[in-house]
Amino acid sequence: HLVSPPLPPLPPTRHKGTVMHITVVGGGNSTPIFAALAKDAGHEVAILTRRPADWNKDDIGFVNEDLDYFPQAELRVGIDLVTDDPALCIPQTDLIFIAGLPIHHNPTVLARIRPHLDMQKKVFIGSICAYGGFNWVAAEALGPGNYSLFGTQLIPWCCGTLEYGRTGLVIGAKRLLRIATEDGRDSDGVKPILAKILKMPFLTDTDFIASTLWPNNPSLHPPILYGLFKDWDGKSPYDPDKVPTLIYKDLRTDSAVTLVEMDTDLCAIVAGLRGALPQNGHLVDNDFSMKACVMQNYEEQITCAWDTVSCIMSNKAFAKHRIPYTAIEGGVVPTLAHKFFETDLPFGLCTMKDIANMVGVAVPCIDKMILWNQKLIGKEYLTASGKIDGKHASECVLPSAFGLDAKTLEFGNRSRTANGAEKKQKT
Repeated sequence: HLVSPPLPPLPPTRHKGTVMHITVVGGGNSTPIFAALAKDAGHEVAILTRRPADWNKDDIGFVNEDLDYFPQAELRVGIDLVTDDPALCIPQTDLIFIAGLPIHHNPTVLARIRPHLDMQKKVFIGSICAYGGFNWVAAEALGPGNYSLFGTQLIPWCCGTLEYGRTGLVIGAKRLLRIATEDGRDSDGVKPILAKILKMPFLTDTDFIASTLWPNNPSLHPPILYGLFKDWDGKSPYDPDKVPTLIYKDLRTDSAVTLVEMDTDLCAIVAGLRGALPQNGHLVDNDFSMKACVMQNYEEQITCAWDTVSCIMSNKAFAKHRIPYTAIEGGVVPTLAHKFFETDLPFGLCTMKDIANMVGVAVPCIDKMILWNQKLIGKEYLTASGKIDGKHASECVLPSAFGLDAKTLEFGNRSRTANGAEKKQKT
């Protein structure tokens, strides 16, 4: 394992320019990018991954194709530690960023981190995916403590991996990025820290419920895949020359239709929730339509802004994302053991359906996608009752299962008052 001795604890105060100890959790596409940027910003950086032997801590970085975002074609750094042992990096950490793993692993990862956290210390704990109720999941896994939860509403860049353990790829960076915090106002001050690391001075505020409903992976992947494979029997191979390989750029008609239907469902949920939370400016004041959201984040990289579908198909930042296939005798089949099918359903569509039930909104597109997807992966989440109460429902992130309702979704069980003062945690 490529490890070095634990770094000494750093002072708890955070002023502009203070060196922090940052731990990046996971080994996926975002990990070498965020780790390199954090080191470039002057911080001590560790990577916590289950595959430390595949990393070289002295040579980590990324290739950058978006020179309007960052004027260097490549950034390479040496970081301080790569390990699979949380005891070597978590006790001295000031900021933990879960960046390189599908969000369905978050409960397990947070449970591994918990014994090594100083719950009296103010530690920022965040996810590159703020959707899927990250604040609900984290509060459940970590319990009471003085930590401060955050997340990026969207992944800061469309990105990939050129060489695992060494080099990431930035295809296109966001031109607007919201940071979700527990009070929606960043009372603990994580935004300036992230702005310097990400080289994004334009970061702005949001909260976790707005991020859970903001168009994101579960709003994009399932409708596109449903449109392509809704009639597939789960076994028969496809001719590889007759199915698309690029999930966004090669959008087909049925996928486009389902994408627009999904957009309608999601906007209906937001409209219903605005009635329950009229004081939440992040819900009330923002346009949650898919076209508006994509344009906000990628306007300079979109060549045709005519409608929702054209915004997605012509987005340069989306152009290289692929559909995973598995070769079998006679052709190929969609790879079901993938986040497109295993994460976007229980941590996305099912979460949205649970909220829709809370506010009494019909979501026919979400319903049909859940029923189709769960059958393909051998699960039962949605039943004839119209609720997520099937035999595998415990695998889903459901606000109702955390004891929440439409009025308490906003802050979850780690509640804060409107002015950001922390309330006693619900037990």
